[in-house]
Amino acid sequence: MSKILKIDEELFIGSGGHQATYIHPIDKTKCIKIPHMKDDGDVRKEMRYRRMCAKKLENSRLVTEFFGTVETNLGLGYVFERVLDYNGKTSKNLKDFLPKTAPDTQMLQRIWTILLNFKSDFLRENIAIVDTDIENFMVQEPAPGNYRVRIVDNIGTPVLIPLVYWFDFAAAWKAKRYWNKIVDWLAANYPEIIPPELVAQLKEK
Repeated sequence: MSKILKIDEELFIGSGGHQATYIHPIDKTKCIKIPHMKDDGDVRKEMRYRRMCAKKLENSRLVTEFFGTVETNLGLGYVFERVLDYNGKTSKNLKDFLPKTAPDTQMLQRIWTILLNFKSDFLRENIAIVDTDIENFMVQEPAPGNYRVRIVDNIGTPVLIPLVYWFDFAAAWKAKRYWNKIVDWLAANYPEIIPPELVAQLKEK
């Protein structure tokens, strides 16, 4: 019988609509996601995507690594790579990373570079996502001054016949569509950071 991992509130990272996330009690470089409901459709969707597109995800720069499941005192947990900065702290999601007031020129240039690199990675990998909630994207600083965006939640598609899993053209079409939605949302909510000249560079025609 496998050992049941004990998780307490000191390990709590955050909670979303479908899962609560905790630091792994034995390996701090990993986190454990525990669904609020035993048979959660969002979790099944992600696991299906990871299973069917495993080869594609092996070399992904964006999607966090999945290590399998584990029994915990709070129920079945799903073990993932924990997105950490070089200093060991949990990386900020994109919403928390973006400043609420106009940043200085250096910070603005940094944000533009991060978003342009995110575009490049996203459209190259054609990762299927369900929505454009920027809290699902984390800005990781693996080395001082070196940034990249990671996708930590809401991947996959709920459709019965997922063409995006089997056909590159379908995956590319959907990725482009969702990418432009992300850009539109950022431009509408952060006009001082995402001006029209950056929108023109970020949008994919």
